Amino acid sequence: MDNSLIVYPAFSMVCLTFILYIKNRLDVGRAIKEKKLELKYVKLYNIDPPDYVDLSRQTLKNQFESPILFYVLVCMLFVNDNLTNLDLVLAWIYAISRYLHAYVRLSRNYIPHRALVFTLGLVILLVSWISFLTKLQN
Repeated sequence: MDNSLIVYPAFSMVCLTFILYIKNRLDVGRAIKEKKLELKYVKLYNIDPPDYVDLSRQTLKNQFESPILFYVLVCMLFVNDNLTNLDLVLAWIYAISRYLHAYVRLSRNYIPHRALVFTLGLVILLVSWISFLTKLQN
């Protein structure tokens, strides 16, 4: 299988991160324009922002937590030249779970739904790592 295929789910995650950067920037700009936040907020982030600003900032920060383990796995799969269809499917499911997690968080933010999607993503990531490690043993 062509190892470069694993780059596409990773790139989709990069796109999500940039989308969330833009959303956060627009939310901060809106809060400043509506006088709900002072410009000095972006200097030290030590002022309590409106909830929607904090929510978009936290959602963006989430992209630098468990997804880091995904990016490392993608690199390992790419360089070890042992990508399988299962790896690719799991990578896409994980990427989709991250989009769903961000969507749930930024829309209704219903904790049970958010937790379910988050847990699904973590389980998929764990299964992906186990699959990768198992192939190294063969």
